[in-house]
Amino acid sequence: RVAREFAGVEHRIEFVRELHGVRYYNDSIATSPTRTIAGLHSFDRRVILIAGGYDKKIPFDDFGKVVCDHVKALVLVGVTSEKIENAVRNAENFNSLPIYRCTEFKQAAEKAKEVAKGGDTVILSPACASFDLFKNFEERGNTFKNIVKGF
Repeated sequence: RVAREFAGVEHRIEFVRELHGVRYYNDSIATSPTRTIAGLHSFDRRVILIAGGYDKKIPFDDFGKVVCDHVKALVLVGVTSEKIENAVRNAENFNSLPIYRCTEFKQAAEKAKEVAKGGDTVILSPACASFDLFKNFEERGNTFKNIVKGF
């Protein structure tokens, strides 16, 4: 009974809502590239990824390769935007993946919504800490959920 009723962990690939055939997920707890990579592997198709945040000085080289394999469009926000974009563009498997850079968090969520079409998945899975814009990953995740619920 518990397994059937378990809704998952808040902020870990947490389903937020479906709107116009687009499914939105909050994975704000993914504060490192390896955690975001694990989340990307849980979807069976390419996603629209919102990533970026505080720079913990972790390399993004392997992350760039995985993004190229699992992401349909990349929306970046935060201090690490340039580092992540460079890692993706320099990946050996880079092939014209659309990359959008936003200056504000709400703008990033809105850009992901604009890019998404019915059948797509949008996931906030930053691969970074939240301290550049938020006090913690919970605040970032709750902000994302509120924005998406307000669409």
